[in-house]
Amino acid sequence: MNPSVSVIIPAFNVEAYLGAAIDSVLEQTHQDFELIVVDDCSTDGTVAVAGRYQDARIRVLRNAVNQGPSQSRNVAIDHAGGAWIAVLDGDDWWKPDRLERLLALAEDHRADIVCDDLLLVPEGARNPSVTFFQTQARRLGRIEQPFEVNALKMAVDDYGFLKPLFRRAYLDAQGLRYKPDLRAGEDFDFLLRCLLASGRMVVSPDAMYCYRSRPGSLTSDPVRCLTRIIDMAEALIASLEPRTQGDVIEAMRRYRDWKFREREDARFRAPLQKGAWGECMSLALRNPAKLPRYMPMVGRQLLSLAASLVTSSQVRG
Repeated sequence: MNPSVSVIIPAFNVEAYLGAAIDSVLEQTHQDFELIVVDDCSTDGTVAVAGRYQDARIRVLRNAVNQGPSQSRNVAIDHAGGAWIAVLDGDDWWKPDRLERLLALAEDHRADIVCDDLLLVPEGARNPSVTFFQTQARRLGRIEQPFEVNALKMAVDDYGFLKPLFRRAYLDAQGLRYKPDLRAGEDFDFLLRCLLASGRMVVSPDAMYCYRSRPGSLTSDPVRCLTRIIDMAEALIASLEPRTQGDVIEAMRRYRDWKFREREDARFRAPLQKGAWGECMSLALRNPAKLPRYMPMVGRQLLSLAASLVTSSQVRG
């Protein structure tokens, strides 16, 4: 008999984290699941960690060559037997009642896709105190009730960071899978294409997914990551039909332009954080119109530097 949920974990060099991810699935209050780990040619002990678990519900698949998170998820989906597909990254983890509560949300709203807020966990932290929605409160407002997201709202608000549960029958009926070549922005792309195919997505304001920010992840190189996201946005815009999806196209153009600005900020912030003031000056002189955007970053860096100097002086004293 097939399980109600297939949890899929694409895994690449997450030896230090994978155990916590798997444990969080095994500790769910909803126990009718299978767990599929797809190792993407890791060079550390990722496979050994997954292999330690003596639980018939856990399967480990191995890619013959490194294919990236999108194709690894596709491999897992194609091997999954559950009515729902739950996405979990190998360096993240869940609160114990996440599956139970999101499945109830899906049932209540007859949804094809359900998500929740994220607890943002810096590397090494144990008790995160902020969520993704809290960091976006100025842009999204205060979120206190479940809400529905359509394609236009997805393009305007950007819920691409969220980690959904998908109804498997819906994905198969629409022929939907991740784009194999995407290594950044794949979640946004997949969610938007699901919504363009009339999928019903409902988001809970509760934070039950723990999202770890760590060195070595794709998002630790923001310029490269944002460049890939811009490319993803351009491809989506080109695929849309102007006569019937004009509002989404306009929203996606604004999304792309927003990511362009974020990339320019990231290009300035990187040398600033390293104290490469000459490089910062060169960037500012080449882009004088952007000085108003750069100055707050400079101010924050100078305040941080001053605080470090004061602390160092107090220690020596």
